[in-house]
Amino acid sequence: MQRLKDKPTTASGRRDRNIPAHDDPSSQLGHAEVVSGRWLVKAILIVLAASGVALYLTICLLFYQGQWQFAFFPPKTLQPAAATVAASSGLPITDIRFDTTQEGIERLNGWWIPADIAFSPTASLSHFVVLFCPNGHTDLPDNVDALKAFHALGVSVFAFDYQGFGKSQAGHPSQQKAYANGIAALNYVTGLRHIPADHVVIYGARLGAAVAAHVAQTSPKIAGLVLEDPQPSLAAEIKHEQHIHLLPMWLIVQDRFDISGIIPTLKIPKLILSTPAMHRYASGAAEIYTGATAPKQQASIAESSNQTVYALPKWRNAVGNFLNFIAEQSSNRPAPASTLK
Repeated sequence: MQRLKDKPTTASGRRDRNIPAHDDPSSQLGHAEVVSGRWLVKAILIVLAASGVALYLTICLLFYQGQWQFAFFPPKTLQPAAATVAASSGLPITDIRFDTTQEGIERLNGWWIPADIAFSPTASLSHFVVLFCPNGHTDLPDNVDALKAFHALGVSVFAFDYQGFGKSQAGHPSQQKAYANGIAALNYVTGLRHIPADHVVIYGARLGAAVAAHVAQTSPKIAGLVLEDPQPSLAAEIKHEQHIHLLPMWLIVQDRFDISGIIPTLKIPKLILSTPAMHRYASGAAEIYTGATAPKQQASIAESSNQTVYALPKWRNAVGNFLNFIAEQSSNRPAPASTLK
């Protein structure tokens, strides 16, 4: 009788067999919710997909924040002083601080190397000044081979370090800073050194080619422009790197160093050089040459296992002939565009 009293009953007092007893364990177990295996698999896949998207976006953010390292690789080793390099190389180097801010801070460091007229192989070139824009991987002491090669041609040279390199102002380099540094270097040569713009030839190596082209665009009166291993843009160069094809570099890279639209507008004489160091990107130099307006020249420097490109006769002939071509232009003796074999 007690068991019957404990079970649920209807309003009439009779026990309803369809109403389970709440304190019956077997009854509660039968009504427990069962998780579907298909739902569980979907949940795991959604979590994995969300984690993958989060990881991808994190990698993109890291690349965005460190994008300056695609273009610039400042040397980590301590570099020798200008006097030490001058003594070992025989170059008459004068260490220069320039680009002074309103607060009196000299942001940039450069080397002035005057032409040695007494030993100049071509006296007609001694009035030229080559403004050397480095490649973004080196600082002044690393470029001594190039500086010696220019000096041997009988021209004066002014080379400088971008901000973030050498003894120039510290900090991360960037496209904006590099362009401003190139313009400041030209202003030093034409302003403080009182060199006429039509005596200045701007030489840019690799990344420096973009800097040189930008500076030339702002000063159309310069004598000429030499671009060593130029690329249409940094984005075009990055496309050759296999390990970053999955990243949206057209969105990440802000410092594009794009000169594809600049080169066709420059009317000054141009020399486009292609060297073994950038043979993977030779198509970029060819594209630049094709898009350039006359007068223009190009040369492909053959590979050498034991010499830098600046020590090769082919480089010396190409640059020397180009400087002579400019000298002839200034003397009203025009020469046709040519391809140097």
